[in-house]
Amino acid sequence: MQIANKRAFVTGAASGIGKETALALARAGADVLATDVDADGLAGLQAQADRDALRLRAARLDVTDRAAYEALAAELKAQDRLPHIVVNNAGVAHLATVLETAPEIWERLLRINVMGVVNGCQVFGPWMARVLGQCSIVNISSGVSAAPMPNLGAYAATKCAVEGLTEALALELAQTGIHVMSVHPGVINTPIVHDARGIGPSMTAEHVAALQKHYAENGCHPRVVGEAIVAAIGQRRAKLFVGPAAKLAAFARRFLPNGMKRRLTLANAVKIGFWRPDANAVRSDHAGARLADARSA
Repeated sequence: MQIANKRAFVTGAASGIGKETALALARAGADVLATDVDADGLAGLQAQADRDALRLRAARLDVTDRAAYEALAAELKAQDRLPHIVVNNAGVAHLATVLETAPEIWERLLRINVMGVVNGCQVFGPWMARVLGQCSIVNISSGVSAAPMPNLGAYAATKCAVEGLTEALALELAQTGIHVMSVHPGVINTPIVHDARGIGPSMTAEHVAALQKHYAENGCHPRVVGEAIVAAIGQRRAKLFVGPAAKLAAFARRFLPNGMKRRLTLANAVKIGFWRPDANAVRSDHAGARLADARSA
């Protein structure tokens, strides 16, 4: 699949994987529209693209706002700029046990990580199915869809959903020729582990520091993922596991007995900092307090 002179659309492009994917697409010759809710981050991306003389422009978009999404698509249609390549990347994480993750946090992650992807597919998919020429829909899942970690339950659930909907969409669009791919990054050094809004009550400062240290020392730069995505689009791959631990997660899901995979995952989670065996009581206290508050209400 040729990328040069194609129009591309990327969500969550103000930082991390989205930013590097937008830049990699532009460097490959695509005309890129980069979107995000972070206006400051988009301004920095625009400045970088302008310095490098890349065909990239930025626009603010909340992927959970379907009306705003459709209005932007209508604007692009009027300008004859609807995208041939859509990268549904926008996503947020939350570090907390399943039992202590509040309903409003679940709803936030589902709206952004799942419905944001659904919106991108539904808004642009029908046009892509009719247009002449090659098109591609790329949905960013995660390595945790193959090997969920403790304290990442809500995030893992949404990324498993992204993988599942991508597989279903690929089957439904098989006769159209649209390339559909899920991407599963491993340990990537992005701002996602530095967002205080994504830290649960039982995640201690030690937990967070250990995780940030692990991602900084062992994670690859998101540029690696962005460049790999562009290459995989060109190859029309169905899945892409990229970055440290991603391929290992895929291997474990495919070949290891589930009990063994759980034991190895838990041991690795302790080593990385996702989980501390001595924190079980703390987590139980938090969950119990939440239940007690609900009952008293």
